[in-house]
Amino acid sequence: MSEIEPNTKDWAEVLDAGCTECGFTGDGDLLSARIAIDEAAASWAPVLARPDAADRPRVDRWSTVEYAAHLRDVLTEFGGRTLLVLAEEAPTLPNFDGDAVALESDYRAQTAPEVLAGLERAATVYAATLSDLEEDQWQRTGLRADGREFTIASLTRYGLHEVRHHLHDVEG
Repeated sequence: MSEIEPNTKDWAEVLDAGCTECGFTGDGDLLSARIAIDEAAASWAPVLARPDAADRPRVDRWSTVEYAAHLRDVLTEFGGRTLLVLAEEAPTLPNFDGDAVALESDYRAQTAPEVLAGLERAATVYAATLSDLEEDQWQRTGLRADGREFTIASLTRYGLHEVRHHLHDVEG
């Protein structure tokens, strides 16, 4: 049983209003977003190398390793969503419950080296998918189950927010 309360915030709102916690504005250049996603593992490597990376700073807060495992899974999910939007016309995007995935995947038992390797793979694959996009594909759409529409561009910016925000979580 986890002591961490499930997060019910709709984080996609950062695309409209930005994020006061990490400074994300939601209007970044897509090329720099792709580069930041590609370099995500490198930006996480120093914090994952800390001796306390697997320790929770409080019982109700994930460790650095757990945050990195979450980011790995989010980037994998966003990469899959991007491929789905490319393959189908306005598909319904699969739900992603990060808290449930954390429990099912047992983030607490994962090690920093294995999470970093997975993060490297997820970031590289997702960034490669983004690199292959043609200009008109950035505006292809998919719908979240609640009806919120995402373009590949907005989904990419959302992924960038995940990279920046969770790094801010563990550095702050």
